[in-house]
Amino acid sequence: MEVEAADAQVTSPQAARAGRRRPPGDSASRQRVLDAAVRCILEQGLYRASSNAIAEQAGLSWGVIQYYFGTREALMLAVLEEGARRLDVAVRDAEIAGQALTERVESYLEILARYYGSPDYLVFTQVLISLSHDPRTSAQTRERLERVNTTTQPPMRRLQAQVLQGTGVTEPAVASLLFHSLRGLALSQVMLGAIPAVDLPEVSQQFPAHRKLLAEALALLIEQKGAEAAASSRP
Repeated sequence: MEVEAADAQVTSPQAARAGRRRPPGDSASRQRVLDAAVRCILEQGLYRASSNAIAEQAGLSWGVIQYYFGTREALMLAVLEEGARRLDVAVRDAEIAGQALTERVESYLEILARYYGSPDYLVFTQVLISLSHDPRTSAQTRERLERVNTTTQPPMRRLQAQVLQGTGVTEPAVASLLFHSLRGLALSQVMLGAIPAVDLPEVSQQFPAHRKLLAEALALLIEQKGAEAAASSRP
């Protein structure tokens, strides 16, 4: 159905706000709010990170933040998108280094740790869980997750293929185990560092050794699976 010229002059308040000219530095100010929201949630937790607390962290009034995002829910959705952007940056142009299989596994771990080993990942997880269970935002959250998967799956599969290159292993379960094992170790390390009541310096000091041991164990598993695949293909 076509819109008559007279009708086109009638705009909603949302459209009017969208058409307003925003001040210079708009993109930088928006990023400033997102960074402040992430810091505030990390320091205070999702439910204590109120609108006013985020505004104070950003050094702006809540009115200014509303100008960019509208509601707190919309701001949290933008935080979730910021997490997706950072994941894309971490994996999009990354390359696996190393000749030996163990070296390649360790290289993959280092790439994953750039994102999953950051304290900010705990913020994105909190926001994701909250938005997924909120009827007001659950549908938008699912849509954003689908978009994230579409964007990040190709580079993630490319990295996994580089790790497994020359091993003869093609099982999707092996690539999946590789990802979840390495992400789990990175997440375990960052969780210990993010909980103030937990002080386990001896465990933290062992993480470099844990990384190496896990890489070696996964490399052995991959080599075993490769040998099994080669044996099954022989006549």
